Amino acid sequence: MTSDLDLRRLRFFIEVVKQGGFSAAAKALCSTQSTVSKAVKQLEDELGAVLLQRSSIRTDLTDEGRVVYERGVRLLAAADQLRTDIDELKGLRRGRLAIGLPGMGTSTLLAETLALYKLKYPLIDLALEIASISQLERQLRESELEIAAVFDPAPDSLDFLPVLDDELMVLLPASHPLSSGDSIGLRELQGVPLFLCEQDFPAAKALLDAFEAAGIEPRITARSDHLELLYELVKSGAGASFVPSHLAAARNQGSSVALPLRGPRIPWRLGFGWVCGRRLSHAARAWVDHVAVHTKMSHAPRIR
Repeated sequence: MTSDLDLRRLRFFIEVVKQGGFSAAAKALCSTQSTVSKAVKQLEDELGAVLLQRSSIRTDLTDEGRVVYERGVRLLAAADQLRTDIDELKGLRRGRLAIGLPGMGTSTLLAETLALYKLKYPLIDLALEIASISQLERQLRESELEIAAVFDPAPDSLDFLPVLDDELMVLLPASHPLSSGDSIGLRELQGVPLFLCEQDFPAAKALLDAFEAAGIEPRITARSDHLELLYELVKSGAGASFVPSHLAAARNQGSSVALPLRGPRIPWRLGFGWVCGRRLSHAARAWVDHVAVHTKMSHAPRIR
């Protein structure tokens, strides 16, 4: 007996039992009687057992045939359900997608995009993970996440879809003497206490490089990847911070003022990354297509 069971032959056998004979089974299966008879005989040979006791009057199950019939009905039902499950996944009627987001700079931009995706695919379970940039990259590598929002330049190990090309603005208390201008230069911030985002943000490194190029030693008082904390620190009048312009526009608080930065542009480029060469699920591929349409930039992914 072979180790592989032919489901087509099993289906023919079960139909013979249900219909009470080969002729009726052939009609139900839109086949010929000889084809059905041959399939059942091949199944018997495959299993090494006689399944049907044939006579000119009726066809009865043997003891082995009864076991095969009872188990076979369940097996075919499971196979049919498997096909249904796969079809539903392909049709995005069900599934799960684990997405990672950094703590700063994503909620304002992506909340509507997430909501629209959920409305379009209501049976896709979205699992959101909020973590640091380094943690998100590790979770991608270890397959804990399928896709994560990451900053450009993305690691070489990731394929990348850019969704936002923004730049940093200077955030000052509304009461600060520098807040009345139209813009502000880095030299004017010399000696001002600064609250910066964490060092794993590419924009943080670009900002420090700009200070160094200008020959200025920034007075960094605190770091955080929590936007709310940065705003509260600035509101308190204790110092200044830097935020991307789309977040500054979204907050628009009277207690703080966001001014364009004169001189070098400090980019804040955000997108979605996934491990190079790793096959995306149907839900993840739909997310990539959805993001490309519904966020501020529409670009083809950068495939490594």
